[in-house]
Amino acid sequence: MRNLIMLGVVGLTVAATAGCQQSTSTGTGGTSLTGKPATKKLTLMAAKDQTIRRGSTDKVLVTINRDNFNDPVTVELSGLPTGVAPTETAAVITSGSNTATFTLKAAPDAVLGDHTVTIIATAPGIEKNTQPFKLTVKEKL
Repeated sequence: MRNLIMLGVVGLTVAATAGCQQSTSTGTGGTSLTGKPATKKLTLMAAKDQTIRRGSTDKVLVTINRDNFNDPVTVELSGLPTGVAPTETAAVITSGSNTATFTLKAAPDAVLGDHTVTIIATAPGIEKNTQPFKLTVKEKL
């Protein structure tokens, strides 16, 4: 029975992370739970692939995990194809929060095809963290 429960937990973990990717950056100046100096760590997670159709909108969810710091994290998108723009230029994930959502809007003449877009996350005292994902622009239905 114990093996069956463990198998279920592993299955849920795989299902929750399928289709996602992550990157981690570090910095100095954090404090451990014991009050000793510790390395700050920022993990950035996002979907591997997104699809948007000309003339429509789509949401891009960005999730972070913080270790040894609680500073705000600024998140922005870079490399969007011509004709696709976010309604927000940047988002700040405040202390105590761990997600940001960007709304992308594709113009009726947005460039079709697969494009690499980069999510950029920055926080005080931590190396810039980048995570690319594939954005596919398709014809309007």
